[in-house]
Amino acid sequence: MIKYVKYLFTTLLLGILIASVIAGGHWMWAGLAMVFVIMIGGDALTGEDLSEPVYAHTWILNAMLFVMPVFLLSALLLFAWMAGSGNSDFLLLGRTVRQLTGYDLFAARAGTIWSDYIGGALGLGLAVAGYGTNIAHELTHRTKDKVSLIVGRWLLAFSCNADFSIEHVYGHHLHVATQKDPATARRGENIYSFIVRSIIYSHVSAWRLEKNRLKKKGFSLYSWRNLMFRGYLMSIALAAVFFAAAGWAGVALFLGQALWAKVILEIVNYMEHYGLVRIEGKPVEPRHSWNTNKIVSSLVLFSLTRHSAHHEKGDLPFWKLKPYKDAPEMPFGYLTTIVLCLVPPLWFKIMAPKIQDWDARFASAPERKLAAKLEKKSAWSDMTLVGA
Repeated sequence: MIKYVKYLFTTLLLGILIASVIAGGHWMWAGLAMVFVIMIGGDALTGEDLSEPVYAHTWILNAMLFVMPVFLLSALLLFAWMAGSGNSDFLLLGRTVRQLTGYDLFAARAGTIWSDYIGGALGLGLAVAGYGTNIAHELTHRTKDKVSLIVGRWLLAFSCNADFSIEHVYGHHLHVATQKDPATARRGENIYSFIVRSIIYSHVSAWRLEKNRLKKKGFSLYSWRNLMFRGYLMSIALAAVFFAAAGWAGVALFLGQALWAKVILEIVNYMEHYGLVRIEGKPVEPRHSWNTNKIVSSLVLFSLTRHSAHHEKGDLPFWKLKPYKDAPEMPFGYLTTIVLCLVPPLWFKIMAPKIQDWDARFASAPERKLAAKLEKKSAWSDMTLVGA
């Protein structure tokens, strides 16, 4: 039974973030801090999960995926309420909470200053990335399941990410580790320039893919069937909820957490394939992704960490992904590695020997030749090679 229950660990982290929002004041920063402590500390203190359990009741795992949007929406609604002012009581949440529990949300809001909302937005943005985008990543790969696709796209709307379900599934998985993939970081590429490049070109790619899909079906680009337009409208609907709760200040908070969640996605893209190369048209193999089997990261992210297996067979559900302990390995767990990416000199120093090891042990001869050619064109090649 533990193999099912362990994934409920995710609700603990989201519960901490919700509690910090309800507490208001400086406590809004506490949720973010606790998640960092639990994930970074947990990965550092625990080992790796190399198990491959067989699940007879997969409906339980699916139920966990589909219940997370309820928790996430609840967190965002509470944050929208806290962004209000005075006696405003969006959806009568303040009165309802006081009647049911005796807790005074109005007093908590009154004790919250503008800088506290930044902590709340950063914490919820992290939750939206981890439980919105990540679960949407799982669901939108189920291309023949309409319910999963709808739920997944609504989850992506929390981060204003209309392009992901299109470009990631039909673009990134086709071109990963090649120059055609905007979500694959080049050797020596700075994380900050990568974020901008990936956001822009992934969005452009999604529009191109959607245009071609509609054209093949005989529909206009401006048809209501355009999934990009639908995605925009979903995000606008959520922004409208924040406007109803707290006016334009609420909209600013919604967009702030959405942008942060989007940035986290791009950082994850950066570290999952950094510096890896593949010959266009050749099969995607486990060696074309950085993998990790850290226990806490695996639990919190529904085995997204087994990224080598995911790219080998993108349509596999998360519980069937293999650990591939001999695949290229990230330096640390997910959140720790995210932090390292934000300091380029440190990142390059840590990854340089890993890239050299990948060239020696994992790359095919044509890939090594291509990697050498690309390094010569890179202004960062010297730094990448020597790890300076």
